[in-house]
Amino acid sequence: MKISLLDVQQVFNDLLNHKISREDAEEWARKRMTALDNQDLTFVPPIKEELLWKALVYLSGVGLKISPDKYMEDDIGIKEIMILIELENFV
Repeated sequence: MKISLLDVQQVFNDLLNHKISREDAEEWARKRMTALDNQDLTFVPPIKEELLWKALVYLSGVGLKISPDKYMEDDIGIKEIMILIELENFV
């Protein structure tokens, strides 16, 4: 399995445009985390492994709630993280 910045950006965009649920984004991230545990995940490009991993960790918890009807992170927070990841990609 491979993961690239484009893959991560697509998940963030789909999440913010409500094309996928927060739970779907979490599952997407968890599948890749499991693939890494099984030594079956390739970061593309390899030099961006740390950045891509940070995105996976964030997405794996994007569905956490602080109350039955309120998520810990709102859409603005998700957008801010997406922008930070995009900015970090250019450093």
